[in-house]
Parts: sequence; C-alpha cells; structure tokens
Amino acid sequence: MRKVKPVAIPASLRRPELLDWARDITEFYARPEDIRARQRPPFERYESLFLTTATIEALRHQFNGKCAYCESALRPHEEVVERFRPLMAAWDPSSGQESADHYGWFAFEWRNLMLACRDCASIKRNQFPLDTPRAMPMTAWRLAVASEGAMLIDPYRDDPARHLGVVGDGVVVARSEKGQATINVLDLNRPALVEARRASVKLMLEFVVAQLAPGTRSLSVDFLETLDEKPHSGTVMAALQAVHAECLRRLGLVVRLLRTSHDLMRLNGRAELWREVSKWFLAKRSAEFAESSPPLAASSRNPRVSVRRLDPAHVQSLRIENFKGIDSLELDFSRSNSPVGGTAGAMLLGENAAGKSTVLQALALALMSERERKLSRAQGEDFLPREREGWKVLAERPSVELMLSSGRRRRLEVDALGRLVSKQDKNRVMMLAYGARRFFRTTAPTKASNRSLFDPFAVLEDPTPWLTQAQTGLFDAVARAMREILALRDDGYVYRGQGGHVLVRAHGRSTPIERMSDGYRALFAMAVDIMRRMVEVWGNLEYAQGVVLIDEIDVHLHPRWKIEVMSALRRAMPGVQFIVTAHDALCLRGMRDGEVQVLYRDEHDRIRLREDLPNIELMRTDQLLTSDLFGLLSTARPEVDAHLHRYAYLLGKPELDAGERRERESLAGHVSALPLGDTPTEQLIGEATERYLRGRRSKPVAERASMREDALREIVALLEAGAEREA
Repeated sequence: MRKVKPVAIPASLRRPELLDWARDITEFYARPEDIRARQRPPFERYESLFLTTATIEALRHQFNGKCAYCESALRPHEEVVERFRPLMAAWDPSSGQESADHYGWFAFEWRNLMLACRDCASIKRNQFPLDTPRAMPMTAWRLAVASEGAMLIDPYRDDPARHLGVVGDGVVVARSEKGQATINVLDLNRPALVEARRASVKLMLEFVVAQLAPGTRSLSVDFLETLDEKPHSGTVMAALQAVHAECLRRLGLVVRLLRTSHDLMRLNGRAELWREVSKWFLAKRSAEFAESSPPLAASSRNPRVSVRRLDPAHVQSLRIENFKGIDSLELDFSRSNSPVGGTAGAMLLGENAAGKSTVLQALALALMSERERKLSRAQGEDFLPREREGWKVLAERPSVELMLSSGRRRRLEVDALGRLVSKQDKNRVMMLAYGARRFFRTTAPTKASNRSLFDPFAVLEDPTPWLTQAQTGLFDAVARAMREILALRDDGYVYRGQGGHVLVRAHGRSTPIERMSDGYRALFAMAVDIMRRMVEVWGNLEYAQGVVLIDEIDVHLHPRWKIEVMSALRRAMPGVQFIVTAHDALCLRGMRDGEVQVLYRDEHDRIRLREDLPNIELMRTDQLLTSDLFGLLSTARPEVDAHLHRYAYLLGKPELDAGERRERESLAGHVSALPLGDTPTEQLIGEATERYLRGRRSKPVAERASMREDALREIVALLEAGAEREA
C-alpha cells in the first residue's frame, strides 16, 4: 500500500442533486431502528448521477490506475469503486459484531471512495474493524474519522510504511497492530500477490545495480519520482529503503532516508555491494522478520477474521464440447463488469430447444463438488451426444471448461462409462441452481436445492419455518432484500408477526405469505432459498458472493415483477452473479449491454451464438421483441399488420375506384382505433390530440384558438401526472 496525494473532488460529486440525496438519507436514518433494519439506505438510484465516468477517471488519477490496497495494476474491466467504510452492515471480525446502520451516509463521500481490484473488494467486503465504538449515524466525516479508532490503513490519511514492511520472499509483514489487521482483512499475502511483489522488487534491485556500475556519473533518470506509477510501488520502495540502509551501514556511513535517486549517488561505483546486499535481502523470510520484531498484541496476531470457506470467484467464460445437443459453444460472461454496478450477470435467450437449459446444466455440473453432483442426481449418460436421426450415442466425449474470475479453471468430462469426472482445485464456489418448475413444501430435502435444474419433479423447501426461527439479524437481512424483490413501496416491508407468521406489509395492509397468490409464493420461495443459503455462508446479503443459475426466471411473474426481478435481485445481492434464461422481453430491463446471449439453431441444426446484438439499454420493449434478440417481425396481430399494409398501399395509390375508396374508408376506421404511443401517458396524450383534431374540423375559426389552449393544458396536465408516477 501507499499514501496517496489527494486530487480535487470531481464535479459529479458536487452536483445539486446531492441536496436530494442528503434529504433522503437524513429521512432514512430518522426512521425507527427496527424499521431501518428491514430496509436499505437509498443510494442505488443516485449512483448513476454521482459515480460517473468522470468520478472513475478521478479515482484512476488518484490511485495511478492501481488497486488502493494491493497496488496491482488495473485494466478497466478489473477495477471497482470500493468504499473504505462499507455502505452497510459494517462488520468487525475481531468481535463478530455487525451494524446494519453503518455507513450508508458516506456512500458518496469522496474520501471514502477507493479504486480497488475485484479480489481485494470481494475479500474485504463489509469488514471494518475498530478499537472504539462506532460513530453515531449521520456523524460528519471529519468527526467520525477523529472519533473512531479504525484498524485498517487509510491510504488517504495513514503512511503505510509505518505499519507495513516487506521481506525478500515478497511477504508483507506488520509493523503495528493496524498493519496486522490490514493484512488479515485484505488477505494481502495471497500467493499470486506475494509472487508479483517479489518479481517487482527483484527487477528494481537489478535495475539499480546497472545504474551504480563503475564509471556511471549519475542515474539516467530520477526513477524514484516515477516509481509511484508502477505496480507495487509501496513494496518496492520499502525494499529499496532496506537495501540502501544496509549498504550504508556496511560502509560505516550515516544511515539516511532514501528520498530521491540522487541519494543513491553516495553508492556510485558500489554496484557489487548493492548486488550482495540485494541477495541478502531477497533471501530474507517472513519468519526471520517476526523473530527480530517487537511482539504485537495477541489479538492483533490472531484476530478472529472471517474464514472464506468458499471461493468468491465468478464465471468469466464457458466452453462446451459434445454436451447433449451442443457440439461446440463458447460464451463470455465478463463483458459488463461495471465498476459501480456490481457483478456481471447473463441472460440466455432463444427459442425452445435452443440449448438454454443445457448451458445452465453444464455450468452447474462444472461448478459443483462431487458431493453436490450426487445430491443433484444428475447422470452422466444423460449428457452424452447422440445421432440426429436416431438415439445412438456418438463416439465424442462431452466436456465443459470454465474460466473463473480468480484465474482458476474448472473442467468436467463424461468418461467412457458415462461417469461425471471433474478436474478442479479444492476451492469451492458458492453455486445455487433452480429449474423452471419451482414448487415447494415443508418436507423437501434441505441439501438438494440444485436438484430442480435436473429433475422437473424436485421441490424446494418451504422457507417459512426457517424465517420464523432465524436470528433477528439474519431475518432483517432477508427482509431488506425481499423488500427490493417484491417491489414494495416506501411504506412496505416484510416482518414477523405473532404466532410465527411471516407477513408482507403492502398497500396499507398486512398479508401472511401463505395467503398470497401462487406466483407471489413461488417467487418468495426461490428468493428466500437463495438468500438463506447465501446468508448462512457469508453472514449478510449485501456482501454475499457466488453464482446463481435460474431457468425461465419469468415463470409465474406478473409483468411488473418481470420488469423489476433482475434489477431487484442484483440490488439485493450485488456480489452474486445471476445467470438466467427467459422468454419474455420484460425481464431484460435488469440487464446491461453485453449481458444478453442469444442461442439459435443454424441451417445444419447446430446450436450457435448470435453475434453483434444491439444495446438493450437503449431499446423499448416492442423494439426488443422485433430485434435480433427475439426475432419477431412485428408485435401486432397478423390481421392488424395486413390492414396497415393495405391501408398504406391505398393511401399511396394515385387513383382509386369506388370499391377501393370504400375499402380505404373502412380501413381508416380500424387504424384510427389503434392506441397511440407505448406508455399509458403517451396513449392519453395521443387521445387528447386526436380529440382536438376531430373537434377542430367542426368548429369555427374564432373558437379554434381557445380549443388549442384547452388541449395544451390537458396535455401538460397528463405529462405532469406521468412524471409524478415515474418519480
């Protein structure tokens, strides 16, 4: 880590809408504590206003395009805007205490924003240990920083060199309790990081040897001034300081702090000494450092940090060969890793028998452990390729290969005996899978949640008993998420009533879950099943990580839920990767550009991926249906299309006979009856305009001006009403 030089606050974080944000967040924290616990701070709708491209560019400049924590160089798809003090559910790993209230009011505080790699952000999650009580909600930034004893190094305020050191094997070591807590929370000694740091240190030490060779008058460049732009510059500078100081000691000179490359000129011509000391430094190990360093407090050496039982990685790409009806297919799931919008997701579209469910099954089997595959009851022979004209098994062996965001690969094969054989490391990924038929009952097996993707008669466990018995913190976490998924209004929430009932408060009334409609309960059962298993592993949902596969997510959903479901799931669990299939264009509203994949069968009946798809974020629903995503020629009934085409032809024909004139007048009646506009507001405006035009023809010229003013007032009123509904 390194201390950063502050840059100016970007203009996007000084917008006048900050007053609206301040009003909303103040109103949120003014609510009773038990109500706040079941709701989320209102920050999502403001992120697009404040966390703009300009904000991200400012963070790149602030951190020189590197992770604020591990100093790895970042490419655009690898970076994420991370909050030093978490948005909510701040957790102290040393005490195990979690606070749902902290720190939503710092969502857009410039000094709380960091540029981080996805690994560091996913490891840190909501961990923020203190050695003092937390500040009260809505405490100003300066006062909160002054009153809280943060145990993590803040790159804006702290000098990491006072708390962290480095040894020759690339391991970061603690010089203080704050340094030890930072190493533990961020897992700064991950094997890949250690190796990258060691390589950077070795390269720089060798560079200095060449600069100190006999006959060299001065260093060719003042590289220490540009060192800050390089990956792992904090670690490299610490290594240079250590080697420089040891060289001075061996020469009997006064040890001075290495500040610029000119300080190295005291060692001009001492290249061999530098080389010797460099070898000595590179041979040092962390164990030697621990023996020679003053002891840290026991709580700092062995904090009760979270045990990451599962790999937080997501699926980046998939390659399928000879798996059921798919002979060869490659999919990329990493196209839209937005730095501010959570984890990339994917939606698979296509006609029936286009291979959507097969792709989900391939993903699930490759991600599962051997025990999970047994519980799913999936049989290897079900995935063997077969002849198109018959049912004879082909000679080719099925295989599925995944690339994870962690850089690890997973490979699944079906051997000659029809057995599923997996070649993977021991790091398990949190994965849940759901088939298109999502029934539930109380007696369902609790360990077989993935079975419905392979068995249409498998059922989910009824979530109500778990919700009634869950600890308050776990229930509140689920209630916050379900409020998003069920699209409840400001006064709506999920709560536990007397008698063990779980109720939904909506539209001014409370209704037990068991009394809700079938579609409501089906969505509720699946969503709670996902959240239950996530929260049992990760402790909360806002920072849970994993992969969730859902076949035909639009089943049983009302149109309003179809529009909201993907956005709601992703807001509730931003660290979870959702890969789903659907048939309804309304479900695309929660997806970003690049996250939709369309499968189809080509002229040889082979399953292929459609390329060059349009940007779904810029399209209306009717445009989505008639695009390459769904392939419809029109969203109207064939008879309506035929009438419109015939009417257009007759309008353009110069001369009409009597029969054609009668036909045109008849078709005009059909066409005028069609609603104008796509939204209810547009249709109302269209009707008002049509009434004005019809009345205008029958009124004298003197009355037309007043009619026009009346029509304008009516249209303005309709526009204002529509704007209020959208707000």
